[in-house]
Amino acid sequence: MRNFQHSFPNPKKMARYFAKFAVCALYDELALYPKPGLVSFIDSGAHQDMNGDLLFRSLFGLRHYYFQVGLQASLNTAPNQLINLGIQAEQRMHAITGGINTHRGAIFALGIFCTSICKLSHKYQQFSTQDLQQAILSDWSEFLEKHHRNTDTHGVLVKQKYAVSDAKQMAIEGYSLVFELFHVLIETVEDKALFGLMAYQRLLLKMDDINILYRTGTQGLAFARQKIQTLSFDNQHQAVQQAIDLHHLFSKKNISPGGVADMLAVLYFLHYIFSGASS
Repeated sequence: MRNFQHSFPNPKKMARYFAKFAVCALYDELALYPKPGLVSFIDSGAHQDMNGDLLFRSLFGLRHYYFQVGLQASLNTAPNQLINLGIQAEQRMHAITGGINTHRGAIFALGIFCTSICKLSHKYQQFSTQDLQQAILSDWSEFLEKHHRNTDTHGVLVKQKYAVSDAKQMAIEGYSLVFELFHVLIETVEDKALFGLMAYQRLLLKMDDINILYRTGTQGLAFARQKIQTLSFDNQHQAVQQAIDLHHLFSKKNISPGGVADMLAVLYFLHYIFSGASS
């Protein structure tokens, strides 16, 4: 369990602080290479409709959203109004990208983290990762389960077809997998790129990645898991080279774990907040 301590003078300073790290976390996820099948500044992975420059413009365009959603949450704005801010952020994303969905999952997930961490910071000057997870459960689980309709057509279709958990279900469960991985990796891995690659492997092995299932079905997900399980971290240089080879293979096979990418960004966000520094 990690702790965070702060001395924010007002809600705006607090919201701006966390919004900055939400954007930085998205940048770290984009910059991470290799991460098999996903877009980076090196190449477009399994995608033909987007590249690193497009994702960079998209993530930078979200900075005001993360600030506003965090600020409004700290002022006790109702969840349905916070969701509306997310819908507006999606519209801005589409305006920047020409209609391409680059960060819808990150708008949802990091939006939830920004709201709960801002509310928590408004109440307490010190709190733990466990406190944050409990806050997410308290703030969002009941609302999402009873009142929020998932409008992500791909996610709904995949969830119904394969009976798997989606992004909404992960939020309802308080991102238990993400917090579990963070607690393990933050204590054992100092290098941030290695942290990301190891997180990628473990997320892919444990998540029912909606994007992989939509693009390649259960066979594609099973193939991706079988391949990523062979990745060994006994030698970091060899692990990176092996991951590059897997990146080329996944890209050729149209395997792109977009859900893993979203949770990687969340892990990097937690890394910024709980790695030891205080505000």
